[in-house]
Amino acid sequence: MAATSPEILADASSGTRAGRRRSGAAGHVDGLTGLRGFAALIVVLVHGSGLTTFPWLGLHGYGPIALFVLSGFLLIQPWSRWIVGVSDKPSVSTFARRRVWRIFPAYLVVLVVTALVLPGSRPLEADGWFRALTLTNTFSSDGLRHGMEHTWSLGTELSWYVAVPLIAVAVATASRVRGLSHPVRPMIAAVVVAFLVAAAWRYHIFFRVEDFGQMITFPLWLPAFIICFMLGALVAHLMIVEHHGLGSMRSLRWFASHQWLVVVVAVVLGLVGNSQLGGPWTFQPATFTEVTIRTAACTLLALVLLVGVAVGKDDSILNRFFSMRWLVATGRWSYGIYLWHMPAMLLIANELSIQPGVGGLVIWLGILLAVAIPLGALTYHFVERPAIAWSKGVPLSQR
Repeated sequence: MAATSPEILADASSGTRAGRRRSGAAGHVDGLTGLRGFAALIVVLVHGSGLTTFPWLGLHGYGPIALFVLSGFLLIQPWSRWIVGVSDKPSVSTFARRRVWRIFPAYLVVLVVTALVLPGSRPLEADGWFRALTLTNTFSSDGLRHGMEHTWSLGTELSWYVAVPLIAVAVATASRVRGLSHPVRPMIAAVVVAFLVAAAWRYHIFFRVEDFGQMITFPLWLPAFIICFMLGALVAHLMIVEHHGLGSMRSLRWFASHQWLVVVVAVVLGLVGNSQLGGPWTFQPATFTEVTIRTAACTLLALVLLVGVAVGKDDSILNRFFSMRWLVATGRWSYGIYLWHMPAMLLIANELSIQPGVGGLVIWLGILLAVAIPLGALTYHFVERPAIAWSKGVPLSQR
């Protein structure tokens, strides 16, 4: 999974009003936080059910893709304001420092603890440790170790962090050339380029790579998912453009205002993506067509839910659902939940015999969540939050 895990913070001046704003945290949007929590729970559900007789349970492929879409939406915002000329250019060094402190501290804690309690997760030799510590482990076919396979998405997320300023500069340059008369078109062009890159990358992997065993992690690299990030970025850019009176997004607002339509479209996309049209439910090879169907359905599902929450009214169906207190809390702890759930699942499965049937499934998932959620909460409070504050220069007394 995202997974990826940027904090759900939106500058109040961005105009990206989405969900109820929590009185205790200015700019912290409940609906989007809940959406992230939902994605994290889906990941746990998919992985947990894979050890039972119900491997179809969940939304296969949705979790990491949803977090990529959210990351694109959130991280482009300060750059979009610069692109349309309403704020100064963000500091690349500040951006990089905050991203590093956001993703690495919690990850390194889980990496070390998992290596101690799950020997099979330990990287091989010094170069393996280097790749694991730098989240470049997908650059090697043996880089994803037992119990830490899910961290592939963190490497993809890290690559997105590097790409954001480069994409923003390219879009800004195109916008300046056009005199800002059409501030949306350069971003749409960037989305089209991202789509072509993703399609070409996946086609190359399936039809041009001869020794796939040596390149088994290629489908996990940023080019395969760049369109997910860019679609989220496009939504944020459109909202900022409209907020500053430089354009409108009537179509998106019409769609988001018809919440039952949003829900129906989301359900249909979820059914298609999770069906075997998108390939097997277990970790078995899928065809190019199957991968394309599942990826497209999950990407559109993530985009539809994002639009429904971010563009919809505060009291809309989706915002009321994703703003539920327990789901917002889960979203706040989602990075830790995501990091811990896989090693915890394997350790528990070694000690616990999963019973067949629905009863066994419920007990198993209940135990898994009862371990992963508290670990995620502890990691947020004692690792993530202090690291975020440190990256922003917040004094210790104010954290």
